[in-house]
Amino acid sequence: MKKLSATVSIALILAMAAGTMGCAQKIVFTPTTTTTSATTTAESSEETTTKESESETTTSETFSGTSESSGSSEGTKAPAETTSGTTKSSGETNQTTAENSGLATVSIYNAYKRSFKSGKKTYKTQYPKIMIANVNTTKVNKEIADKFKPIAKKNNSRVGYTYYVRKYLISVVVFVEKTPGNSKTRDYYVYNVSRINGKKLTRAQVLKSLGMKETTFNTKVKASLQNYWKDNFKKDTSAEKKEMEKKSYTTKSLNSAMPYMNTNGKISYVLRQVETPNGKVDIYGTC
Repeated sequence: MKKLSATVSIALILAMAAGTMGCAQKIVFTPTTTTTSATTTAESSEETTTKESESETTTSETFSGTSESSGSSEGTKAPAETTSGTTKSSGETNQTTAENSGLATVSIYNAYKRSFKSGKKTYKTQYPKIMIANVNTTKVNKEIADKFKPIAKKNNSRVGYTYYVRKYLISVVVFVEKTPGNSKTRDYYVYNVSRINGKKLTRAQVLKSLGMKETTFNTKVKASLQNYWKDNFKKDTSAEKKEMEKKSYTTKSLNSAMPYMNTNGKISYVLRQVETPNGKVDIYGTC
C-alpha cells in the first residue's frame, strides 16, 4: 500500500511539473463573465425558487469554467478565460469534454442554485459540488456545503465559483460577493483537490505538484503585491499605509497565500484579508 501511495505521489509531481512557468506580476482582478455550465445573469427579470441545478460539466483531461454574474465587474480586469476540449451548449447546460487520458472523469456542477432580488435586480447564487468517478469526495463537498449554503440562502450576498482541472489537480475557487453586483466586495476561498483520492491538498502539496519551490512562489506573490500597492495607493504616503504594505510582505503573510490553477491554467494565488486603507480585502493574482 505504501509503495502504491509513493508511486501515485511521484506521478502527481511529474505530471504537473511540465505546466509550471514563471509568474507574470499581476494585481487584483475579477473573473470576466463567460458562458459555462454554471453561468449566472445579474440582469434576469424573473425570480426563481430554490432548486438544485442539473447542469453538469464533465472532463477526463482539462477543463475550466466560471459561475459568474454579468455586470458585476467594475473597474477591474481579468485575463480571458478559456476552455479546452469541445463545448456543446444547450440553454443553461454547457458540457465540455476533453480527450480521454485514462484518468478518472471529473464533474463540477451546481450543488445548490437559486435566484434572489436585491433592489431592482435579480441575482443567481450557487456553490459547486466536485465529483470524481469511483473516488470519494464526500468530505470536501460537505465542507463546501456547510460553508456556503447558509450564505447562498440569504439575499444580502451572492456566491459563485470558478474551476480548473488539469491532470491530477482540481482547483475550485468559491467567492462570496458581500454586496451583490459589486465585485470589489468579494472574499475568495480556494479548494485544491486530488483527482486520485478526492482529498484537499495543502499549500505545500500543491506547490510540489506544480514543481515550484515555496521561496520562488513567495517571491512572485510579493512582486504581485508590490504592483497592487503601487497601482491602488500610489498617492497615499501616510505612515499607516506604509505599515500595512510592509506587513503584507512579511514571511507570515506570504506563507498564507494559497496557490491554485486559474481558468487559464496558470498558477495563481489568493491572499486573504490583507489590511489596506480600504479595509481588509482578499487579493489574488496570476503567477
